[in-house]
This record gives sequence, structure tokens and C-alpha cells, in this order.
Amino acid sequence: MSILIAGVSPHPPLLIPEIGGREIRRVHQTKEALKTLSAEIAAVHPETVIIITPHGPMFRDAPVILAEEELEGDFSIFRAPGVKLSACNDLELVQALAEESSKENIDVIQLKKNMQGSLREEVSLDHGVTVPLYYLQAAGTARRCVAITFTLLPYGDLFRFGQALQRAVSAVGRKVAVVASADLSHRLTRDAPAGYHPRGREFDAQVVEYLKGYHVEKLLAMDQELVSAAGECGLRSLIILLGSLSGLPVQPRILSYEGPFGVGYPVALLKLLTEKEEGKDG
Repeated sequence: MSILIAGVSPHPPLLIPEIGGREIRRVHQTKEALKTLSAEIAAVHPETVIIITPHGPMFRDAPVILAEEELEGDFSIFRAPGVKLSACNDLELVQALAEESSKENIDVIQLKKNMQGSLREEVSLDHGVTVPLYYLQAAGTARRCVAITFTLLPYGDLFRFGQALQRAVSAVGRKVAVVASADLSHRLTRDAPAGYHPRGREFDAQVVEYLKGYHVEKLLAMDQELVSAAGECGLRSLIILLGSLSGLPVQPRILSYEGPFGVGYPVALLKLLTEKEEGKDG
């Protein structure tokens, strides 16, 4: 068994109807694309969905994996405490990932509620997980998950961590979907959350173009001045995702992109081709 399908999802809480209210109409394209992505993932019946988030507990030199048996989160900080989500954790896969990652000299932190000292962090699911999870579970999938927060290690290390993820999935014999939770530039408009920068749209256009053409090397080699100017939070999620798909036959499809609130919202489907489909594509 291996990774069956992958996707890219943004994570603005206003995509949750109880939060967005009437404003959700302004992200209609994104909402419909997320429904499509979630349906595509549900259709292949993954046993576990891995979600890579920018907004969980973060460490400079180590990815964080939540290691509680039950994963839970809600939208209390967005004034919707009644919207609660939960999923079983795939602890066998978590352990396998820790072992495979160590072979790349990348340590991971398995975060639990009973950890002491500086590692005692809030282990509730953050909105980088819960927003895509909301749509995935509405489509009937993602009842078992793994939640990973990326680290600030160099891009090459993140890519190798993704490759370790692919090996871990194979080691446990699991049918898996991987989702990169990723907003792009936060500086698209004058009223954007991080302020305006004229290069924000340039960054987003490049990322969308590289995903559409599956130009992995170009994504890994993006100009750091451009990345910094964009004020993004999703590139590292994408790099881990691409590492997890390394060497596999991938057919990318951009389902939508829009940025009505000054933040770029990408939705993409990365389909893994069968041998028959790969032959036709060639």
C-alpha cells in the first residue's frame, strides 16, 4: 500500500459556514473546489489522511507530530465553539515516520498532553488542520488522521522528510492521502492581513504555475527575496507534500485559486496515476 492521492487546501476559517456567514459567498470558488478535492480523496477510500499544517506548535529544527490517540479541535477562537472535529490518530504510522525520519538525521517531536517542560504545548488541532478536515469529513473520509506541523529546516531537509513519509506509509502498508494545508501570499491587497506588497501576486502566480506543471525543482529553488516579500505560510507544507510524492507518477490539477481578502487560496488535486493511466499519459 502507499500514497493514493494528494491535495493542497487553504485554511481560512471563514470557509466554515458558522464562521464565514454571508462572507463565505466571496470564497465560493474555493469552497466548491474544496468540496471537489474532498470528494476525490473520499473516492479512493484512504485508510488515513495526513494533513501538514503551518499553524501547529512549531520548532526550528524538528517537525511536530501530534501523538495523542484521539485528535480533537474546534473553532472557539473564531467564535464558533460549537463546531468540533475529531479523528483517530494513526499512531503506528506516526511511529514509522519518526523512525524513517531519523534515518535522514531529522528528529521529530511526538507531542502529547503529558509532556513536561518546554515541550508541553497545546495539542488541539489548529485551523490549518481543522478547515480541510471539516470538508474531508463532510465528504465521508478522514476519520483517521495524522497531523504534522512543518519545521523551519532548509527546503532540502523538508523534501527529505517528505520522502521519509512516503517510506513510512509503505512500511506500515497503509492506503493514505496527503494534504498540504497552505495559504499563499498574505499581501495581495492594500487591506491584506500582512499589509500590501507588489510581489505577492508574483509569488502566487509562480507557485500556481509550478504546481500546475509539476515543476518540483522550481518550487524548491524559489527566490528567497520573493518568498519573504509574499508573506506566505504554505510553501513548506507544499515541499513536504512534494517530497512524499517523490518518484511517483503524479497528474496535477489546479481546482481553483482566488484571493478576495488579500490572501491567496490555492486548491489543487495531485492524482497518482495507475500503471495503465501512466502508459496512456506517455
